[in-house]
Amino acid sequence: MKTRDAILLTIALSILTSILGLHIAGKNVPLLVFVIWGTAIWAAIDSSKIQLKRYKSGIAYGPVILFIGFLLLWVVAFPWYLAMRYKINTGTAILKDGATNVAA
Repeated sequence: MKTRDAILLTIALSILTSILGLHIAGKNVPLLVFVIWGTAIWAAIDSSKIQLKRYKSGIAYGPVILFIGFLLLWVVAFPWYLAMRYKINTGTAILKDGATNVAA
């Protein structure tokens, strides 16, 4: 997903999930909390599969750090991850020095 599209998706998810909510144990819980946790888990698992750490990017960390980053700063981490994932999938991402380009 291109950077612009990733940012627009993040904004749309934020607005939509802020409006919607869940009624759990007598309390209203914002749906965004579940979206953040879900995308953090997905990104941690997916980053391992696409070997994100092999690429030059400020978000190229291991799954645990990525997961924590998503929880702390989702509004920045989510579109950044989607944009980097797009670059990896299209073959336009730059490998770190010493990383080999192995077809997945």
